Amino acid sequence: MSTKTIKDMVDQVPDLVICGRSLADFLADIEAFHGFLAPGVVLGGLMVDQAQEKVGPGVEADAVVETCRCLPDAVQIFTPCTAGNGWLKILDWQKFALTLYDKGTLLGYRVWLDLEKARRAPHIYNWYMGLVPKKDLPLEVLLDTIIKARRSVFSCVPVRVTRLYGKREKGEIKVCPSCGEAYPALQGDQCAACQGQGYYEPRE
Repeated sequence: MSTKTIKDMVDQVPDLVICGRSLADFLADIEAFHGFLAPGVVLGGLMVDQAQEKVGPGVEADAVVETCRCLPDAVQIFTPCTAGNGWLKILDWQKFALTLYDKGTLLGYRVWLDLEKARRAPHIYNWYMGLVPKKDLPLEVLLDTIIKARRSVFSCVPVRVTRLYGKREKGEIKVCPSCGEAYPALQGDQCAACQGQGYYEPRE
């Protein structure tokens, strides 16, 4: 395994800016808010960065996240949207996806961890799918992979927000045969979105 430290990783990309911050500040803000450098929050911050770029500057955006784990913190750290002010909606679908959208027009972008793309970064895929014990995948190795991969493991589409749904129970993770994304098995043979219970629709 690599013995690279987090400082080494930061030093290798001194000009990298994520959510308007240097990599060092980006990681420090995550640790201060979340309590530790959770890979899911780091990955989520990169997703927020892409969604913010797509939505554009000066847009008063609301957010929807499709999991209760890690991703809500990334949104709350790097945007004005929080659960408390109502600008962040959290769906307990256990799908690693978020949408930022203009609260006036309801037009925005959905970014998600694309499992097929993540296969090209095996540490990320194996971590997310729970295929490797934590002891066999050191945090420094996983974080280094995430920073190197950046947006290459995401997909992003423009959407129009149409409605929101309440929380769902957590279940065993399956891969939806329709969209190819991970979801709780308790939702049925397809994820909730592919069953017509989504909150957005694709747009050109």
